[in-house]
Amino acid sequence: MLLLTTSLGVSAKSVVFTLNDGTKIYYLLSTGVNPILRFKEGRMVVNEDVYEFSDIKNFYISEADDPNAIEDLLSKQNVTMAANTIIIPADAVKDLKVYTIDGKEVKVWVEKTDYAITVHLNELEKGTYVISTGKSSLKVKKK
Repeated sequence: MLLLTTSLGVSAKSVVFTLNDGTKIYYLLSTGVNPILRFKEGRMVVNEDVYEFSDIKNFYISEADDPNAIEDLLSKQNVTMAANTIIIPADAVKDLKVYTIDGKEVKVWVEKTDYAITVHLNELEKGTYVISTGKSSLKVKKK
């Protein structure tokens, strides 16, 4: 299916899976190696990743969805930023991770309560980081 898309000259950027919890998963399409989709025993297999059909809300090939885009978490949630601290409502966080701009995961000090997640960036070097909440992402610059 994906090889056909590439050979027809469609300028698709990615295959996008939307899970029932709203999480979007992207598989880049390029002139290099493309993902391989298989359907097997009630599951969808993409490369080595396995998804239950019941967990997938929909999937599509997209020309517009950019897997490298950063969603603006500040406009969607009540996120507070002060100095090198970011406070995110706990219900907006599924799985918090922090990455360097080139995609390497870094460890940060995180405080969790029932209502909020506080991310402390004090120990990080100056630079641009991406905070992924599992539902959306926030790009921050530490000066």
